[in-house]
Amino acid sequence: MKYRSLRRTIATAFLAMAVFAGVCGGLLAILFAYTTEDHIFDRLLALEAAHLEGSIGQGESLPEPELPFSSYYQAGTLPAFLQAALEAEPGRREVFGEDGKHYHLLRVASASVGPAWIVLEVQDYLAVRPVLTGITLVLALAILAITLIAAIAGAYVAHRVTGPLRSLAAEVSALQPENLPTEWQRRYPADEVGRLADTLREAFRRIHRFIDREQRFTEDASHELRTPLTVIESSVAMLARSRDADQAEALIGRIRSAAMAMHLSVDGLLALAREDRPERSVERTAVLPIVERSVVNHASLLDGKAVQLSVAVDPDWRVAGDPAALQVLIANLVSNAFRYTEEGTVRIERDGNDLLVIDSGVGIDPALKPEVTKHAVKSSDSPGLGLGLSIVERLCRRYGWRFELSSSPHGTTAALRLGA
Repeated sequence: MKYRSLRRTIATAFLAMAVFAGVCGGLLAILFAYTTEDHIFDRLLALEAAHLEGSIGQGESLPEPELPFSSYYQAGTLPAFLQAALEAEPGRREVFGEDGKHYHLLRVASASVGPAWIVLEVQDYLAVRPVLTGITLVLALAILAITLIAAIAGAYVAHRVTGPLRSLAAEVSALQPENLPTEWQRRYPADEVGRLADTLREAFRRIHRFIDREQRFTEDASHELRTPLTVIESSVAMLARSRDADQAEALIGRIRSAAMAMHLSVDGLLALAREDRPERSVERTAVLPIVERSVVNHASLLDGKAVQLSVAVDPDWRVAGDPAALQVLIANLVSNAFRYTEEGTVRIERDGNDLLVIDSGVGIDPALKPEVTKHAVKSSDSPGLGLGLSIVERLCRRYGWRFELSSSPHGTTAALRLGA
């Protein structure tokens, strides 16, 4: 697409307006001069009419005009060319004759002598027409000077006006996705350009957040789906070798549970990846089935460990919330407790509105504890990607829940507050 120069457009508009204003001003000046001249002759005609009215009572004939270039005529005595002009246009008050003659006329009605005409022969007293060529030349030169000044001023104004826009366009063109602007409002004037800069900054922020959500969704999905896929793969392999109907039924149950966990995990992660805030849920979700599904899907993490598991969750406990989000939250807390506990106990229990996951594992490295819920933060010996607690923190923030983590060398307690 070929772009037009905004600076040139502004300068051209400035110049066109100056030319238009100059031409209109010149025409108005000439019109004003002609109108003033005609008004002077009308005043002279009015003076002659007053003289005529004041003199008619002294006799039946028309008196001598007061002005040397004035003449009085009774009806029917007008010169032929004046009579012809009045017959063609009865209301006419200005007539051009031969050889440059110029006349102004006024009809006067008198009771004693009847209608009469006052005629001024004014060609020797014209002020505008003899100098019209000079006036036109002066006006043309003035318009040319105004045009030159307007061209310079327009170019300067256009340069000043479009300068911030050019700077903004250059800055936008040089932007890199990983280096988006944050302080544009301080570098641009507080006008439409500044508003555009703020709008672009907010648009880039949204794009950056979108890219970040997309990248995190990919990482989160790989994190959340790894365990249920492993369960499904191992169960399918065992099912292929099994000849025991009861074992096959149990394996099918594990596959079904893992598939449900995958489905809920994807729904939860998609909700986390969306830009809009979720509406407050009125759905009441049972917590215990989600806990049981998480325990079954991550049970392999306890294989070969001397760990005693206890679950004390009221089967009637239901909370307001998205079951997909709850599935992701609880699965992450359970998997962490199973993974980092080599011996001792793992307890999953309800405490009022809190779901507690308590383990006797090695605890969290004190150096990592302040940032353990940040993205990709993990200890050097962790087999994971450092995404689990980050997902928990973001989901809780999104849905208005509270997540608290306390740890010591003797174990970790994760508290998930699911109600007021």
